[in-house]
Amino acid sequence: MAKHKNSTSIEKVMNDFLKSPKEIKAYLNAALELYIEEGDFNAFYRSLEYVIKAQGSLSEFAKKTEMSRTNLYNIFQSKKEPKIQTVAKILKELGFSLQVA
Repeated sequence: MAKHKNSTSIEKVMNDFLKSPKEIKAYLNAALELYIEEGDFNAFYRSLEYVIKAQGSLSEFAKKTEMSRTNLYNIFQSKKEPKIQTVAKILKELGFSLQVA
């Protein structure tokens, strides 16, 4: 499929959108709400991937968190559902926490 001259990838759009902590927090909260309401864990984990990539590379993030890059890719490609500790570790490195509200 040929790429149109004026087309923009979803990654580019997300990178442009996810610049401030306020936008990131709103985006992650919306994705988490969708996960809770509809059980779509893929959308929530994809949102984490977009946030991580907007701030750098997945490899850099894996090194900072001392997590396996392969493990992160498996989570984001829906090959593996992470434990709550893994989600908490990812959120913590992004500057957020997991709370019950």
